[in-house]
This record gives sequence, structure tokens and C-alpha cells, in this order.
Amino acid sequence: MNLERYFSDIINDVNNAIAKYLESANTPTLYEASRHLFSAGGKRLRPLILVSSADSLGGDRKRSILAGAAIETLHTFTLVHDDIMDHDSLRRGLPTVHVKWGEPMAILAGDLLHAKAFQMLNDSLTGFDSDIYHKVMETFVNSVITLSEGQAMDMEFENRDDVAIDDYMEMIKKKTAYLIACSSGIGSMISGGDNTTFEKFFNFGLYLGISFQIVDDIIGITSDESELGKPVFSDIREGKRTLLVIKTLNEASSEELLLLRSVLGNRNSSHEDLKKAAEIIKTHSFEYAYNLAEKYKVMALSNLSEINFKNKDAIDALVYISDFTVKRRK
Repeated sequence: MNLERYFSDIINDVNNAIAKYLESANTPTLYEASRHLFSAGGKRLRPLILVSSADSLGGDRKRSILAGAAIETLHTFTLVHDDIMDHDSLRRGLPTVHVKWGEPMAILAGDLLHAKAFQMLNDSLTGFDSDIYHKVMETFVNSVITLSEGQAMDMEFENRDDVAIDDYMEMIKKKTAYLIACSSGIGSMISGGDNTTFEKFFNFGLYLGISFQIVDDIIGITSDESELGKPVFSDIREGKRTLLVIKTLNEASSEELLLLRSVLGNRNSSHEDLKKAAEIIKTHSFEYAYNLAEKYKVMALSNLSEINFKNKDAIDALVYISDFTVKRRK
């Protein structure tokens, strides 16, 4: 199978579905702001996982595309509000929504995306019996609740010096991994997967999501701004207690700690000091972080290998996505 064509077809169909739901002549500014981040591209990781999971079980592609559009719209809602909370000025190489239209309009755009995500998912479930409908909706709702809790934990950690690696792992499971697990799990449910199959797909997404976020934290201090699409070192400037930072704070020398503590969470830190802090973090945590990301990827693939699939090409696509998650550099 040509994976590039396979992924391209899914992405194009998902983008088209989202565009149809975000058309409006009544409040053009609100809808323009809501469409803004979609126009900047993005990996579309979650819909790719959802549709590939559904395809692997022989699911209805039209239904899974619309469910994938719902999951991507929900994800984009979180990005709009995250950028406001983190005071970020760039996302995917473009000005963030609140920078371009102001915070009030950005909040409304995020709220609209949140509602549209449920509208898309509801439409994708047309014709299902009530048991499947409620289980899919319950999984989707739980993902919103869980990622909100994870975001709150992430923000609270910025003001704490006692954040442990276990705390971090619980936070990224909630903030990032659960929505990816929701993607693979819903893909299974809407394609006739039984409870055991759902659990395997859900765990696949959960472990892959953990791996994804660990690598994302690494990329946040290694890529340049043109690759990253947002300010480099922003996690350090904001004082994020990432796995890398926690590991480094536990191992750094007194001299290194002095610099790190002066830079972490200091929005006035110079680029040079941020760069020095990043080098210290790399020295103490990179090998550990990459090894942990690889471990969780292997756990994800272990769950995938236990699924009785109908479409090997779709499983191959999920394996490729898993490998890409760890190897990517942006």
C-alpha cells in the first residue's frame, strides 16, 4: 500500500468535512477565527489514528471520517484555549487566534469548536443503536473531562518544586494520551469491535499518546522556531515541569541548578540563558526520555499485535504512525 496516498486521502476528507461544518455567513469573524489553525496544516494525528483503526476492522469510511473530523476539531479547541493560557504568540508558524483576533473572540472560537466537535460526532453516529451511541459519547465526553484535568495539573505544576516523574506521567496521560486513546477506541467501536478489541485499541492509543508527549517535550527544546511553528524554549520560559526538567532538577549540580531555577518560569529570560538551560537539560535527560518514549511505543504496538484485524494495510499504517511518533523532529 502507498501509505502517503492513504494518509493524504484521509487528511483531505477530514479537512473537507471540517470545512463544511465551519461555514457561516452570519458571524464571519467568529468562523474565520475558528478555521484559522486548520488553515495552518498540522499532522492530523488523531483522525489518522481513528480512521486507520476503523479501517483495520472493516469500518464505514464515511462514518469514521466524520468521527475523525470531530476528534480533530476537539483537539483544535484545546489548542486555541491553551495558547491563551500559555500566552503563546505562534502556532504552526502562524499568529495564534488570540493574537490575531483578541482573547474574547479566541475564547468564543474555542467554544464554537467544542460544540461543533460534538455536532460532528453526533452526526457520525446516525443509525447506531443506543448502546453503541452512548458508549462512544461517554468515551468522547470523558476525554474532554480528562484533558481538562490534565491541563489544570500542567498549570499547577509550574508553581511547584516537588513534581515527581510519576506526577508528570499522570498529567500527560490525562492531557494528551487520553484523547489519542479516545481516537483509536472510537475507531474500534464504530466499526463493530467488541469490548476486548476496544480495550486493545484504547490501550494502544493511550501508550502511544504518552510516547508522543514525551517526544513533544524533547522537540520543544531541540527544534528551531521554523520547524516547531511556535517559539522555541517556550516550555522552559513558562516553567513547564516536563519529564526532562524533572529529571534534570533531580540530577543537576548546584551550579546548574542555580541557572535552571533562575530561568524556569522567568518570561524575561534572555535567549542565551534559555539556550544554556536547554543544554543542561539535554545532558541530563535526553537518553532517558527517548528510551522511555520507545518503551511506551513498544507497549502500544504490543496491544495492536493482539487485535484480530480485517485490513492489514490499516494496521501497517498504525505501526508507521507509531514509529513516526518517536522518530519525528517536529
